[in-house]
Amino acid sequence: MSGLFRLLPAAAMAALLTLWGAGEAPGWRTVPLAESRAVGEEPRSVASLDEIAREAALSAVEEVGEGKVAPEEIWFTILDARDPRDPRIGHYQGDALVYPASVVKMCYMVAAYDQVATGQLRMTPDLLSDIRVMMDVSSNTATSRIFDLLCNTGFGPELEGEALESFEWKKYTVHRYMQALGLEELFAVNKTYAAGVPLYGREFVFLGERVADNYEYSNKMSTNATSRLLYMIWRRALVSPEASEEMLEHMLRGNGRGGSRFLGLLPESATLYSKPGGTPTCRHDAGIIELADGGAIIVSAFSFVRTDDTYPPVIQAATEKALEVLLDQPGELDLATADPDRTLHPEDDEEDPEEDDEEDEDDVE
Repeated sequence: MSGLFRLLPAAAMAALLTLWGAGEAPGWRTVPLAESRAVGEEPRSVASLDEIAREAALSAVEEVGEGKVAPEEIWFTILDARDPRDPRIGHYQGDALVYPASVVKMCYMVAAYDQVATGQLRMTPDLLSDIRVMMDVSSNTATSRIFDLLCNTGFGPELEGEALESFEWKKYTVHRYMQALGLEELFAVNKTYAAGVPLYGREFVFLGERVADNYEYSNKMSTNATSRLLYMIWRRALVSPEASEEMLEHMLRGNGRGGSRFLGLLPESATLYSKPGGTPTCRHDAGIIELADGGAIIVSAFSFVRTDDTYPPVIQAATEKALEVLLDQPGELDLATADPDRTLHPEDDEEDPEEDDEEDEDDVE
């Protein structure tokens, strides 16, 4: 604790801690932004994971069937964090920006904890309740309240000139924080609008021109950046270890908390932390599959939907196929990334007369 706080009278210190609500003084972030960003940059891109992601995605598209989803309508990223010495990431179209539906709520949860840590917000019972409802049952109403708190914005009539510029600057508050974390591809600049709530005035003007199913300035996320954000949370590297732990608790699935399309795919004794999302035109899920040995596989899967009454199970199929291949491979650095032709001991080069000359067939989906 700084010398300033040591000099404060006991009553003043108690008042500060009460205002904080979490036991630390305002302005205290135990994991600096630069350290959080460094953790997010840890996973390295690996061509073999790119191939697993690509094969899983295209195989899932083929399985779902022609006319329901096309190869360009699925975005898929795998982050293999089973070996803490060598986290790796691979993707199929994972650098493309896609409308994220409710997956964007992860950004608002993280930003809320950061603003509490820096003294811009207080973790009141109402705010904590809204975060829980936003993440658990995906309430759009709660999300809109949180967004307004984070950005100091609100609904209202159209604005012009400097007033409009100020409103637009505020709307970018969470995006600027994501940029500071090195996650420029998390473009989180809008509320998620509850059904029946009219979109009008300054909110509608901000969205810009109509583009396909959304707007020029709709929320956008890549599955690569989404997976890196999840990795940072899982590593307890955002805001503070305690805050990251709470974020994971908000995303815990199972035990009556459903919604995720990954729940039926878990290996034995695995734990799932996830944020699904969807609209009539898309179905997404992003989650941490924490394995029994403490490692994790992080999957972000976005897909387009063409039918109104049903959605193609393409993200489940792709995830299942990728997990089958990954979990059949060792997760350790020396085994998973070693050159198969390189030997560690000279005697290993000697031919074994008992060895069969036939090559093993690759076990690939």
